[in-house]
Amino acid sequence: MDRRVRTVAGAVGSAVALAFAWRVAPFAQHYGDASWRTEPTPMPMEPPPPEAYAAFTAPAVASIAAVMAGILLLHRRPLPGFLLGVAGLVAYGALGGPSFGGFVPALVLSLGLVRARGLNRAAPWLPLLLVALWATWWDAPGLGLTDWRMWSSIGTQFAWVLIPTLLVALAIGRRQTRAREQAEAVERAASEERLRLAREIHDVVGHSLSMISLQSGVALRVLDADPGQARTSLEAIRTSSKDALAELRHTLGAFRGDDAGPLAPTPSLAAVPALVAEVRAGGVRVDLAPLPDAAGIGAATQAAAYRVVQEALTNAIRHAPGAPVSVAAERTPRGLDIIVTNPLPAQAHPGPEGGGLRGMRERVGALGGTLVAGPEGDHFLVRAHLPTRERP
Repeated sequence: MDRRVRTVAGAVGSAVALAFAWRVAPFAQHYGDASWRTEPTPMPMEPPPPEAYAAFTAPAVASIAAVMAGILLLHRRPLPGFLLGVAGLVAYGALGGPSFGGFVPALVLSLGLVRARGLNRAAPWLPLLLVALWATWWDAPGLGLTDWRMWSSIGTQFAWVLIPTLLVALAIGRRQTRAREQAEAVERAASEERLRLAREIHDVVGHSLSMISLQSGVALRVLDADPGQARTSLEAIRTSSKDALAELRHTLGAFRGDDAGPLAPTPSLAAVPALVAEVRAGGVRVDLAPLPDAAGIGAATQAAAYRVVQEALTNAIRHAPGAPVSVAAERTPRGLDIIVTNPLPAQAHPGPEGGGLRGMRERVGALGGTLVAGPEGDHFLVRAHLPTRERP
């Protein structure tokens, strides 16, 4: 039910309950509701005459209107609305309203305050309802404090107000917990997707720019001496930039939800020789060991293996220009191992791990694998172990 509709329904129901209780108060009191006013008599078999019912007075109507206004105010100003409603109930009881009339509005006020402010913030104000329920006993001897029936009546009514309030608070807490968990799950998924996209863009752009830089350097060196080689390098630059733009367009299009046509094929082990050939065309010596059979290796594992080789070659070109690179892939009973090595430059010194290595480590770790990257002797080694069975 909509919150506004619920508030209006509670206000109307409370007003009806208070008006009905006020109207039948003399009859109820005469037959056992308050022994200090009249002595209880046996219940008659016939309905009472109209004059047995109480007439509405201006103060009584004002107190009922105050309760109704307080409940309606709960929608926008919970605490002022609750206090106004309690004040109306106190006035209603002090004017002679029967005790059973305050139960419905007390319950509506309690539920409204808890829904609006939560149980922790509403709890300090809920005991005020005891004062409102007690006000109906103020015309008793000693304000009813010496009458056990007063304590029993107030305790029972307050318990019946408090129990539904606690149940509603529990339901609200569970609903908020589920909503918070769902929001956190969505945020985690979005964060993981952003990281995945960042890794893809880094791998594509970083490798392509490295190849463009390499090929352009070759073209500049042989431009006059070997125009044919210069032309080949320029064509390689054009191909690298075109492929990178296409892959980047598809990656960003899938992220935005654009209809960018068929997606670029997922890189696999079978694409590693073409990657190596592209690097060799730039004048880099790359030794590629025979690749193992890819049967039974999942698409995600093959894509990760390809990206590891791509990033390792990019780092070798950038940090050890002119040095030969060795690439190998080995099937083991426990998975697939990718090994890329290159000689360290003479004055090389280890620095902080860059974004490329972090991206490789995250990509491999997401599949349950491990990655080791760093100097080993006089070579720089990248070794990635990828399980052949993907995580469910």
